[in-house]
Amino acid sequence: MALTSVNYREADLIVTFLTRELGLVNALARHGRRSRRRFGGGLLSPGAMAWYYFTLKPQSSLAFVEKAEENPRVRRLPPDPVIQALAAFALELVRGFERPQNPAPSVFSLLSRHLNHLAEAPDERSARQAALNFSIKYLHLAGFGPALTACLACGGPVGPEDSGWRWHPASGGLYCPRCPGPGRPAPRSFLVSLGEAPEPSELAEAEAFFEDLAAHQLGRPLKALAAARRLFSRP
Repeated sequence: MALTSVNYREADLIVTFLTRELGLVNALARHGRRSRRRFGGGLLSPGAMAWYYFTLKPQSSLAFVEKAEENPRVRRLPPDPVIQALAAFALELVRGFERPQNPAPSVFSLLSRHLNHLAEAPDERSARQAALNFSIKYLHLAGFGPALTACLACGGPVGPEDSGWRWHPASGGLYCPRCPGPGRPAPRSFLVSLGEAPEPSELAEAEAFFEDLAAHQLGRPLKALAAARRLFSRP
């Protein structure tokens, strides 16, 4: 699938793909901005999932994408700006953590399922919950998932009736009410459900935590979710 594309020269594109077998692949698509015969309509756009044919050259960090064929089993993302922005956040997250020549079958499967969920989301709330679930699963898969079941300081477990817990993205987890430590209030419903279905009023806080956690690990802010936030009908 295509993660990013950058214009190159007059008619070419340099596209970053995520593949099952090779992880990230940076490839030059000659005449990629013009050739509908070789690349169809939008098959090199970020978020597109299709069959791509590459030529790999030894000792070169740049491959060549020769053509793309549409996969009839893949549902394209709708033009809804919120869906597009949330998809861009997932692509940005994966692009930031994955590396070239590192096979990523589990990441590919997770991301492709997520994009399908976004394409089928009935409303904004469902799309945002899908994006949150993806963030949680992907960060764990990448090895940067937070510790959300116990206090980082004393190891005490989170109880179903507990309140007053604080979470801190830079620390990667939680502090209980009894222990000193940085952080902001952690949504109780989120901790009880482990992120599966936070209350509507707590969704924005959960989104911010995982966005900050990813940004801390990457060492830079993520742009796409901030853009999506400006489009949300409510916080």
